[in-house]
Amino acid sequence: MFELRDSGLFYTPTTDSESRFLCGPIQVLGISRGDNGTKDYGLLVEWKNLDGICIRKLIPRRRIMNEKSNFVKELLLDTGLVISSRKGVWEPIISYLIQARPKQRYKSSNQAGWLNNSFVTPSWCVSNGSEKVIYSGNKSNEFLSTSGTLSGWQKEIGSLCINNPILAFTVCVGLSAPLLHWLNWPSSGVHLFGKSKISKTTILILAASLYSGTNFYYTWRATENGLEATAVEHNDLLLCLDELHQAPPEVVDQSIYTLANGLSKMRSNKTITQDDIKNWRLLYLSTGEMGLEEKLAPIQKGVKAGQEIRFLEVPVQRKYGAYDELYCHKTMNDFSDSIWKAIKENHGTVMPKWIEYLSSIGDLSGLLAYRVHELRDKWQISKDNNHGSQVLEAAKRFALFGVAGEIAISAGLMPWPKGCGEHSAKIAFDSWLEMRGSSNDSEDEKLLKEIPIALKRWRNKLLPEGQPLNDNYGYALDSDGKQAWLLTRQAFLEGLSIKYKQQISQAVKFMEEKSWMETSEGRDTFKRVVDGGPKGGRYYKVIPHRITEELALDEALSRAAFPC
Repeated sequence: MFELRDSGLFYTPTTDSESRFLCGPIQVLGISRGDNGTKDYGLLVEWKNLDGICIRKLIPRRRIMNEKSNFVKELLLDTGLVISSRKGVWEPIISYLIQARPKQRYKSSNQAGWLNNSFVTPSWCVSNGSEKVIYSGNKSNEFLSTSGTLSGWQKEIGSLCINNPILAFTVCVGLSAPLLHWLNWPSSGVHLFGKSKISKTTILILAASLYSGTNFYYTWRATENGLEATAVEHNDLLLCLDELHQAPPEVVDQSIYTLANGLSKMRSNKTITQDDIKNWRLLYLSTGEMGLEEKLAPIQKGVKAGQEIRFLEVPVQRKYGAYDELYCHKTMNDFSDSIWKAIKENHGTVMPKWIEYLSSIGDLSGLLAYRVHELRDKWQISKDNNHGSQVLEAAKRFALFGVAGEIAISAGLMPWPKGCGEHSAKIAFDSWLEMRGSSNDSEDEKLLKEIPIALKRWRNKLLPEGQPLNDNYGYALDSDGKQAWLLTRQAFLEGLSIKYKQQISQAVKFMEEKSWMETSEGRDTFKRVVDGGPKGGRYYKVIPHRITEELALDEALSRAAFPC
């Protein structure tokens, strides 16, 4: 029989024996189990140590009984629980723990993030439902810290974002990280770049202050060997990465896809199980002195279209470095120093309240989808306005940042006037679009640059109908004073510098939509048997005069220069 007294835990083996002291005060407050209720059971245990400090830990049940209970013994001894020196004292203590049946139940997760409508982190949890939630993972690295009050953060930090759109934008990005889950969007990042000494790290830690203190960020270099583990820790949270230039270009190239994929690699291990594969969904905020194109140049890799959307680059150059308003400070550095000081005193108070507010919204998924679509329409970003699919996708993400800011304003969490979040997101999107230089998809923009060169190549190697092709590119056929060019596959590829098969259909689709090409039979090609040509008669039919007219090119480029 066990008896818990103020002085500790006592054990009476039989009714006629005296009580024995086992250890200091210790009790099981609740039982946890995984979301599906069939595994990952644990005990929430509380005890007082030698100095009277109350310690509370969630201990997996499997670690209480296995390996001669060494894990529990070392944990209790190391944290200062008073233990009787009697022989055999551990067996009744372990029995006391494992037999406990407290009424309190918890749903647990060993990873930070959403658990239904609730949210767990190693440092705090928000329960929204009939059952409380608790974090069951490794709490050795509780990277979310809190200092000050929410009102203190709003007054000393949040208010500085007014008239400072880059500051407001980074806060909106930080607020958006837990929203990806509800939209079922993959992970992605925002990269803020500009010349050195313009306070890029300061605006990074300002966004981080939503979650924690001035140490809530990593350098790109520091994550080189542990990126997956870091991503798992930051599931549904913001990941802050500073100093892009410190990481090797090969690492940056691969990391963008690693973070976006949200799935850890399969390891070479005979005992690997499905549980060993880790998932994450996050937003990361990156800073550096250079953009991705410049970063990858030394390894002769261009920026892929997919990377452009996964890694949204926003140039940072405002009136005073990253700032538009210095709030009575004489210099940019003075203002930055004041931000660092304010964050050390006030941080980590926004996110628990933000999550609490979000979890109370009935149809959060529907609300976000509607508001994002509404804002993108307000910005007039659509296919009807000749915006490519990549720009549409990017605009969707920038719109989410704006929506997050506006929701936080309406919730009373951001001390900003209405419209501040939306305005900052639009400024960032316009900067991204201006830097990109075109609203076309990257592949289409590359194609537009190649087409004038291709016209010159094609026109010099085309033949009139009736001549054998040999090594020529195809035929130029006259119709009502205009020409249509029937190009061989090889000619089409060489003219547009197409290297890969998937690029053929992309090029044909783009040119066909502009009426620069014609196809037949539901294929990329046009079938017509031409005297002198191959029997199959399949070509790529280009209408050159439509190209020269739309692109304002020399009309001569639309007519073949038949070889003598």
